[in-house]
Amino acid sequence: MKHLKCFLLGLTALLAVTACSDDDAPFIPVPGIATGQEDLVIVNQGNAYGGVAGTLDLYQGVDSVYTSNAFMAVNGQSLGDSPQGILAYGTHIFIPVHGSDLVWVIDRYSLRLRQTIRTNAPEAVCAAGGYVFVSNNDGYVSRIDTTTLAIDRHVAVGPNPDDLCAVGDSVYVSISDGYNYANAYADGYRVGVISATTGEKTGEIRVGMNPGPLAADDLGNVFVVCRGDYGATPAKVQRIDGTTRRVTDVAQGSLIATHGTTLYVADVVTDWSSYTTSVTYRSYSTVTGELLSDDFLAGRDKAPYPVALQTEPATGTLYVCSDRSASDYDKAGLLFVYRLNGGLDLRLETGIHPCGVVLR
Repeated sequence: MKHLKCFLLGLTALLAVTACSDDDAPFIPVPGIATGQEDLVIVNQGNAYGGVAGTLDLYQGVDSVYTSNAFMAVNGQSLGDSPQGILAYGTHIFIPVHGSDLVWVIDRYSLRLRQTIRTNAPEAVCAAGGYVFVSNNDGYVSRIDTTTLAIDRHVAVGPNPDDLCAVGDSVYVSISDGYNYANAYADGYRVGVISATTGEKTGEIRVGMNPGPLAADDLGNVFVVCRGDYGATPAKVQRIDGTTRRVTDVAQGSLIATHGTTLYVADVVTDWSSYTTSVTYRSYSTVTGELLSDDFLAGRDKAPYPVALQTEPATGTLYVCSDRSASDYDKAGLLFVYRLNGGLDLRLETGIHPCGVVLR
């Protein structure tokens, strides 16, 4: 389940998980900052261990109105168990729901359900060449034909594929072997490459331990977070050259996003004996690897425990999905919206474990 699955599996035997209220989450503006005009659709993982389903929320920017569980309100049913992310493609939104073994396809504007696509333990989605690709935790990547909204291809890639990103006709998938902690994720350490046109796997690239989040810059370079073993081997970010596919280390970090030729890195380090967390927000040139900023959120309200980073090229926006702390995995989360030019800031209270957002 992307960023949270491996961490939560390790804590299951140690922590008691409780459910959370279904009350509507209020809109919380950052003091002194104007609100935005965009409508945002936000997906929240919920808490499978506490029996709390995921939710899909809607923020209407013009009126500053936040509607919790909008998917339920529109469609009369639960979003399901552990949604993992969200993708807007054309007039549709695709939502992979890991625990419910399906991908929802909903109308981008009305949020009405258009199609239910059954697939095993979906983790992530991305679009390329008129198709939507789904990484499935069972070792496969599925291809959805967006004209028929049906799967037309499955390709084996390796154990526990995680994130996806597309560059031209190539779809990159991180292969984590994420359930194989006892053997140091021995069958992971790689990023697979799939042709969007044929749906076939065309190659692999050797990377670090337990690869997860992926992002690509405007030049076709791909960045991957190698999450290590959550202990002795720390998480790091590596760069896959878009031409040579040579791999180099960039920085220490656990979450990434790109915009143009800038790489944004959040490094989240928690001392599990005290549940204290330190977070750094640094940016780098995707071309040279040069450190551009030691704190690209300096002077701004910061996400306390980020779990996902996204950028929106159309608006020059950075979204940071966050829990309130390392131990608040059963409480309402937060979405921070930053303009990369230093303009608008916005903070919204969300459902449990927000993990993705798209423009409506």
